[in-house]
Formats: sequence, C-alpha cells, structure tokens
Amino acid sequence: MVPAFSTSCLGLIDQWKKLISPQGLHELDVAAEFQNLSGDVVTRTAFGSSYEEGKRIFELQKEQAKLVLEAYGNIYIPGFRYNII
Repeated sequence: MVPAFSTSCLGLIDQWKKLISPQGLHELDVAAEFQNLSGDVVTRTAFGSSYEEGKRIFELQKEQAKLVLEAYGNIYIPGFRYNII
C-alpha cells in the first residue's frame, strides 16, 4: 500500500504547488483536500484506479449515507412513545 500512498500524496503536493502565488502564499481548506486524498488512496489500493475515476461512486455513497440518516429518523418502534420508567 505504500506505493499507493506515495503516488496519492505526491499528486496532492503537485496540485498544491500549482496553487501557490508568486509571493509564496495560498490559503487552502485542507479538510476537503484530505478527504479527497483518503478517497484516492482507497481507490488506488482497492481498485487500482484514481479518485477522479471513482468520484461518482463516492458521491453516490455520500448520498446514500444522507438517505440512511433520514430513514433512521422515520423508524417506527411500537410502544416507543410511552415513557415507562
């Protein structure tokens, strides 16, 4: 897995280098960048492709997670509304 980590990290560093201004400064939200990095590492190690190729799959997984959370709020448990203490 080390080569996959290395390839993904080097790609991210190259992207960040392109964003740096001539003054050597650039503000960046690393949370989104690290989420993409972890997705890239997972797709490289598990499927042998890059995050960009599997991006649609990750978008569908996020959508599915939202739907699961919405459905969780609509679960009916008989007797749950009665407070038995």
